[in-house]
Amino acid sequence: MLHLSSGCSVEERAALLEIWSSLMRARSLVALDSWGKDDHDCCSWERVKCNNRTQRVSHLDLSSVYATLDGDDRWYLNSTVLSVFHELQYLDLSNNAPCSLSLEGLVGLAKLRYLDISGNMWGVGFPEFIGEIVSLEVLALNYNNMTGDLPGSAVKNLRNLRQLNMSWNRFDGNLPESLFSLPHLKILDLARNNFGGHIPISSSSGPISLEVLDLSINFFNGTLPVRAFKNIRSLNLAINQFSGSLSVSLFALPHLKFLDLSHNNFEGRFPINMSSKQMPLEVLNLMGNNMSGALPTERAFGNLLNLREFLIALDITQNQFTGNLHWVHYLDNIRLLLLGGNKFEGQITPKLCKLLYLRIIDLSHNRLSGSLPECIANISFIGATDDQIFQLVHEASLESYSYSYSTLYALRSFSFATKGNIYTYGRSFFVSMSGIDLSANMLNGEIPWELGNLSHIKSLNLSYNFFVGPIPTTFGGMEEIESLDLSHNELSGPIPWQLTQLSSLGVFSVAYNNLSGCIPNSGQLGSFGMDSYQDNINLQNITQGKMCALDRDPVPQEDAAETYGDPVLYAITAAAFVLAFWATVGFSFCHPYGRSVVLKLYSVEREKKIFVCIHKILGLIEISFWMCNVNYGYFLVYISTHNVQVLYFKSISVVPDCIIFL
Repeated sequence: MLHLSSGCSVEERAALLEIWSSLMRARSLVALDSWGKDDHDCCSWERVKCNNRTQRVSHLDLSSVYATLDGDDRWYLNSTVLSVFHELQYLDLSNNAPCSLSLEGLVGLAKLRYLDISGNMWGVGFPEFIGEIVSLEVLALNYNNMTGDLPGSAVKNLRNLRQLNMSWNRFDGNLPESLFSLPHLKILDLARNNFGGHIPISSSSGPISLEVLDLSINFFNGTLPVRAFKNIRSLNLAINQFSGSLSVSLFALPHLKFLDLSHNNFEGRFPINMSSKQMPLEVLNLMGNNMSGALPTERAFGNLLNLREFLIALDITQNQFTGNLHWVHYLDNIRLLLLGGNKFEGQITPKLCKLLYLRIIDLSHNRLSGSLPECIANISFIGATDDQIFQLVHEASLESYSYSYSTLYALRSFSFATKGNIYTYGRSFFVSMSGIDLSANMLNGEIPWELGNLSHIKSLNLSYNFFVGPIPTTFGGMEEIESLDLSHNELSGPIPWQLTQLSSLGVFSVAYNNLSGCIPNSGQLGSFGMDSYQDNINLQNITQGKMCALDRDPVPQEDAAETYGDPVLYAITAAAFVLAFWATVGFSFCHPYGRSVVLKLYSVEREKKIFVCIHKILGLIEISFWMCNVNYGYFLVYISTHNVQVLYFKSISVVPDCIIFL
């Protein structure tokens, strides 16, 4: 074996330069600047690692080395060039689409343990030659648009395999039984394919080695081989066609931390193991099944000490569960509590307020009644990136590289309705999101003003209930609120001007209530259309002159001509108002009794002043008398040819400019 004086193998250096040349021929935009420069030691090149003892290449990272702006370009790599790397253990060729990889030359690499060729959009079947690389421990083929079935002959010899990821492809057919017989397989991810049939594990089989199994978004059916899952830590079977009732033994698995069975056809009651055995479940998602019946009683939940200690996320939305919610306060550690779309009834117990770690609570679309406990405001709804919800469920290391599946990976399937839509989120959502959804129930009474203390909440939905009374002015203190829905209630009174201070508000609705007064047109409230306010018949728009104007019916054409077309009538009306105005002024300042009245008005601790404003609107002279009480607000007696109004303003900032007479 020839080595350069600096320690790099000549043949391996030549092979690396051939890879670099193939990228140049394909006009890749990624520059491997250190390759082929004056330094002849290829062990020092970027993306290359060598064995310290033998100076042979052991790790080669060629992920994302090919990028092009021309859709007709393609990277062609003949794997025979890789056959010289006899001590290669780690090879990453991921994310180089579009490319054509001929990888049969990898068969002779007896020490290859990690192979990642994901994200290359091959559009071919399972490469059966991989079954000959018996040293493999980690194999990633995800995001490749691969088709066909998974041949049992191709996997039965991979007895050293620890992790197999084939997600986001178009594989179909049934799974081979040999796949679940691999003695060291810990992580299997086949999500988002078209596999079908049952899980090929005999009911009489002993425990398999799998710790993480993800078969979500396929067409699997049948029942679950629970006895074989003794070592399972994370089980994701969401969006399949599994059926039957859930076995109590499923919740007695000693290592199970994450369980997602959402969107299947499971039915029957909620299975709870009442024994004292360890129950380390942290995340449970049963959303979108046909499960029914009452949940365990409050007393039963009180005995589930293990569940109470570990469970941080519970989603049982869109089922047919019944009963009350008095049991929820036993979930001491819960962060996500999603119970919407069931048939729960009764009142929201104040004991809910004991759940101080809550981030998201969804009780929508149930039959809950009664008033809303004001103590909910005591929940901080503050999260942190180091929260327990983001800790790893499974982690294993393999010398210089590692593989792991986290709770976060599992949480990607949780959904929450906000901003008028239902979203399914990943980590960024759970770091930043917090919210309450109580919509579509039968809650009544006034909205507690204490809710305004929820300064960190991002979404609040109280729509489709029977709340009455005013919108709390304290809602102006929800500094981080992004979505506020109070529509379809029986709220009354004005829209508090304090809501104009909500600078983060992106979605807002008070439609279908009994609100009155002015629609604020400042701050974020000025950016919402009339859909946010519709069907509040006593709400008024604010014109450009900052005055509330009722939406009057259009004046009939002939009446309009009669009213505004007669200059004599206009002159008489104007003269009458001018004479009345100056008569009032003359009486107030010239007559002895008038002067005494003015002096009395001015002298009451300066708490009252008279403002006289003259406006000209639609060609009519109108006179407005303002009386200001500096302790409580500002009142306007507004006299025009059409009507007499008394308006009240909380702040002087909304009072129109006028001529002030002291």
